[in-house]
Amino acid sequence: MWHLLFVFLLCPTAVFTGAKLEPECSKLQLQFATQSSAFTTCLGKNTKPVRICVTCFNSYHLVNDSYYNITQSGKCSDVLLDSDNAMVIRRLWEAYHNMWTSALCSTCSGLTENRTHEFRNRTEDVLECFEESPIELICMNCQTRFDALLNLFKTLQGLGFACADLADSMNSTAKTWSVKYNCGEIPVEYVPVLAMTISMCFVPVIFYAALWKFMPMIHGTSTYRSM
Repeated sequence: MWHLLFVFLLCPTAVFTGAKLEPECSKLQLQFATQSSAFTTCLGKNTKPVRICVTCFNSYHLVNDSYYNITQSGKCSDVLLDSDNAMVIRRLWEAYHNMWTSALCSTCSGLTENRTHEFRNRTEDVLECFEESPIELICMNCQTRFDALLNLFKTLQGLGFACADLADSMNSTAKTWSVKYNCGEIPVEYVPVLAMTISMCFVPVIFYAALWKFMPMIHGTSTYRSM
């Protein structure tokens, strides 16, 4: 469904108005539509568990580059970004950018991913302890490992490095610890996950708002052709 919406909403203006885009503008428009579709697909496939920042790093920067190329085109930027009231391309990009920044993805993806390796290793260590320990001894056997993981997460969080991927992982491990094994409540705030979720909610809103905006144009064009 996402793919069809991208093709429909970002297709050349000529479909609706009869105006012909310059070849350069059509190329830039198609590039953005293609990269947007790929990024949105990546987001949809990696929302549970959240693995957005690492898995979708390349997709995000490709759509970022395609948007930047539009803004740097003297003949195409106004046509593609501001010529329609819905401003689909601009609003899509803003939704992507807000999601990425609110999820703190730049702190644990790409060149910064190494700083999260210790967290991932400690998480695997805790989960391994859960699996290997008798259920009645999990709280006692895994306490030291879990405390080390939690303290590391709080340190990363205090430094501003607890991206959505790490926060979701910590949330899942803490829930298993406190709810499944009843080893105690863990008061941890997961702001990046909440912020990312709120930002992602705006993506379909933008799509359907744009769809509603274009429907009268489509209807008018169809009526004209039928006459």
